[in-house]
Amino acid sequence: MERHRFTERSASSHTPEERAEVRKHHHTHSLRRRFEVLETLGRGTYGKVKRAVERRCGKTVAIKSIRKERLRDDLDRAHIQREIEITASLVHPNIIRLYEVFESRERIVMVMEYASGGELYDYIQDKQRLSEEEARHFFRQITSAVQYCHKNGVVHRDLKLENILLDKDFNVKLADFGLSNRYMRGQCLDTFCGSPLYASPEIVNGLPYHGPEVDCWSLGVLLYALVYGSMPFDGTSYSILKEQIRHGRYKIPDILSEARSLIGWMLTVKTEDRATVEDIASHWWLN
Repeated sequence: MERHRFTERSASSHTPEERAEVRKHHHTHSLRRRFEVLETLGRGTYGKVKRAVERRCGKTVAIKSIRKERLRDDLDRAHIQREIEITASLVHPNIIRLYEVFESRERIVMVMEYASGGELYDYIQDKQRLSEEEARHFFRQITSAVQYCHKNGVVHRDLKLENILLDKDFNVKLADFGLSNRYMRGQCLDTFCGSPLYASPEIVNGLPYHGPEVDCWSLGVLLYALVYGSMPFDGTSYSILKEQIRHGRYKIPDILSEARSLIGWMLTVKTEDRATVEDIASHWWLN
């Protein structure tokens, strides 16, 4: 399965400010004193994520360090602020927790929950294909996390295997709220963002959208990947990929899966006919 990504093209003006319920420290001395910083876990647009151990208690955390010089303008700074505020506000067993934020002249540092099981992407690559029971286990937890986000007025907008982490017990931890936003009923978002392989028809068509429906399409792509071990849309070029998504034309594998009808309901082009997260959570296959 290939990795692709759109970058954010425009910022929505529909983001109510919210104070993050997280301790903010305006220096990094205590960061170095408190944590032993270890290997790099991943790299993002603005910096690296590293594993670290709190010296006092031995607790392992993930530290995301954002270099301020990489923030090109106020829009970039607004994205980081929004990511911090949204991540801090979400408390759910299947969502990565944000513990603290440190700020210095050079960087912003987010101290987060560490998921030792790595990315779900790598897990599937290693196993090739999951059993229906294992696919259900993961998808049920992913759906629970997304349903919680939507109930709290948050749309993730970058749901993909690489942003779903696993803890030591192989439980899901939804991560990376860098492209997330708040949404309100009756108002539209217009940001073209996320990964092309998971993008909904309204995203590839550049149309305004409410928010939750783009996550529900991405959930359809995720469930397909979990059940079949491949991607539903895999055009050899971006223009072919866009055409496949626009018309909802995806491969029907030879493998029979009971999740087939649920996948079809999520990968429905018309947003008014597409399954909502409530529809997905109450579907018989999940339960």
